[in-house]
Amino acid sequence: MNIHSRKIRNAAAFIALSVCLPLICFTPSVLASDGSETVKGKTTDKSEYSSYGGGYAASGQIPGIGFTTEIYDATNGLPTSDAMFLMSSSDGYIWIGGYAGVIRYDGTNFERLDTSDGLTSARAFFEDSKGRIWVGTNDNGVVIIDGNERIHLTQDDGLPSSSIRIFAEDFAGNVYIGTTSGVCYADYGMVLHDVSGEDLSGERVLKLETDASGTVYGHASGGLIFAIEKGKVTELYKSEDLGMGTICTIMADPNREGYVYLGTEGSVVYYGRFGDEAREMERIYVKGLNGVHWINYDCGRVWVSAINAMGYLDRKNKFQMVDNIPITGGIEMITSDYQGNLWVASSTQGVIKLVTNNFINVTGDAGFPQEVVNTTCLYRDALYVGTDNGLWIMGRDKNRIENELTGYIKKARVRCINRSPVPVLCDE
Repeated sequence: MNIHSRKIRNAAAFIALSVCLPLICFTPSVLASDGSETVKGKTTDKSEYSSYGGGYAASGQIPGIGFTTEIYDATNGLPTSDAMFLMSSSDGYIWIGGYAGVIRYDGTNFERLDTSDGLTSARAFFEDSKGRIWVGTNDNGVVIIDGNERIHLTQDDGLPSSSIRIFAEDFAGNVYIGTTSGVCYADYGMVLHDVSGEDLSGERVLKLETDASGTVYGHASGGLIFAIEKGKVTELYKSEDLGMGTICTIMADPNREGYVYLGTEGSVVYYGRFGDEAREMERIYVKGLNGVHWINYDCGRVWVSAINAMGYLDRKNKFQMVDNIPITGGIEMITSDYQGNLWVASSTQGVIKLVTNNFINVTGDAGFPQEVVNTTCLYRDALYVGTDNGLWIMGRDKNRIENELTGYIKKARVRCINRSPVPVLCDE
């Protein structure tokens, strides 16, 4: 045996373990009374996240914790495999709206609410400051659920259209109703009023958002965005007025008055003061998304989604795709519940829920392909993985390491890796 072969043979580490990919590791953690967390003997500050849920795990805010997905559709509780809108109410219920009507989920059972009083095909939910649930239907106006009482608002009461898409509330308690033919608002006494100022009649309003000052920002089809203050449309812009591609959605910054995120039909999100031109705003490239459909703020992060993919903006406003989720299409919107779990409404797949999981797909996170794993071993801060198609070495930062050993083994099957109990010296 030559010296080169002996060095390669003696370089490896070694205890045998046979599993199949994805390679999953369990990471125990202990939560201390001061809010810190011990992971593998290291204490970290838990102040950055305030809940232990799938949204925090998927965005990497909980150290050493993975996430998994649950799908609810016609096979396990929903009447049909579609969901157009989701909301988590303050009492813990998950509200699901779709063509089958209104479904309320308590964590165990799915309850389809009686369709009387107009609760038909649901497209929007909103919980106002008084705890009332507003339901926007596709063809039957608005139904407000206040305890056991239901109030049904229709075009006869002043709605510009019976097809409702979105709600928002200002600091005066006025609830704005976005319809397929403009915006109106209901005052504290449930009386409907038209908005004044710039004309929105006939516009298909798809998103309404309230910022930290109580101003309501909105988006309508065709790339129109607008601002409403005290029942009056004070600003209105077309996408071309701002020098950007067609605007597809809007989200108000919940922590900064007057600032918004604008999603476009391409792979760009703009962030800045409402009404500023594209050249004055921060341009965020959302790689992997072709046409931004929805933007929301949940679990301490801004989430950006297209019809078939989703991700979030990290603390530096850099987009991070969330992979390994079974979404093939039809994403309508995203929200979270009080436990920090993330919920995705899909018009083709039903409801997808992201929850925490103490098992982590370490090789998947590092970008290794799906492959049968025959043996693993930790050696000098690196994980050696023996597969049917060669040896993988993963560093502490989940980086893939290529060296003489991996080059020598190439695509050969690795069945066992042994760690010598004593140091093995190589001949000079």
